[in-house]
Amino acid sequence: MLRIQRAPGADIYRYRQDLKQYLVRTKTTATALARDVGVNQSTVQRFLAGDTKNVTRRMRGVLRYAGIDVEIRIAEAPQAAADHPRIRKALERVWDGRPQSADVLASLIEAIGPFVQQSFPTGPGASKGERT
Repeated sequence: MLRIQRAPGADIYRYRQDLKQYLVRTKTTATALARDVGVNQSTVQRFLAGDTKNVTRRMRGVLRYAGIDVEIRIAEAPQAAADHPRIRKALERVWDGRPQSADVLASLIEAIGPFVQQSFPTGPGASKGERT
């Protein structure tokens, strides 16, 4: 059967970075963390190396142990532009997780900003039919 590879969600990259920061902050190793939590060392190593595309049940336990919030909150309203479902979906399609790619995407978004603002004016002068 043909399998289509999906890019991992943006959250997994944040979790990975948060876990790396936890290891540095606590001066521990991935092996020691895995032992403390009771999972295979290779599970943690693969996650940190970026070899996994999703957060497994075991890795959720590791992340929770490290104090990293992995709970899904459906009822929460978006807090930032990246939390908007349409923007998040677009980012997940194109961002490969590398910092260099994030810089390029941010530059592109900033470059089209004036066009977007001009296309959808806000404030007292905006007409009723336009988006605010």
